[in-house]
Amino acid sequence: MSIIYGRLSTFIMPITRSGNLYSQDMPSIAPELKKLRLSAHPSLSMRQAAQKLEMGHSSYALYENPNTYKKAFLPIDFARKVAAVFANHGIDPADVMKLAGLTNSEAEPEAREIEAALPVYQFATLSVALPSENALADMFQTMLVAVPATASRAEAARILAQLLPSGFASIGRAALVPGIGVRTGGEAATRSPAKDDPGSEQRSHN
Repeated sequence: MSIIYGRLSTFIMPITRSGNLYSQDMPSIAPELKKLRLSAHPSLSMRQAAQKLEMGHSSYALYENPNTYKKAFLPIDFARKVAAVFANHGIDPADVMKLAGLTNSEAEPEAREIEAALPVYQFATLSVALPSENALADMFQTMLVAVPATASRAEAARILAQLLPSGFASIGRAALVPGIGVRTGGEAATRSPAKDDPGSEQRSHN
């Protein structure tokens, strides 16, 4: 009995992290990364993104340029860092993780883990009326009395920070009064040049 030995040939096709076949000719993911960044709110420039990622501007720019980054997916570790930064600008981390070739089911757990590690805060734009310069000066003078002369700058700063809420509370509610300025505690807080600048009254008589 004779045995014929043959050779088994194998052809290995590239696969994504999720096991899906893809072509080497797939377009660069760079435009998709740029599109996500441009949808950020608050807005996020390329330079700001690079700074938050603690990398050079030109290094980050490579990933948004299809001429320099021609791969179909982002590196997984880089995508995680980008997702954490973009999450602070209203972009779902899952959308970023998909740029690394993850499926929906793979991206969601990654995204939730990234969100869990983020500080808890939100952005808001508020119009705030502050007390007048004179009222603030009086408040800080009162607060400085509580700072020991031997306190270091760091200690003094912490003491003032602790006293600041009660200092504002002692001034009273501040409100803008059209044509007058800021009214605090029921009194109009308009500046008098002669009062605020002791030398102005003397100059007016010269």
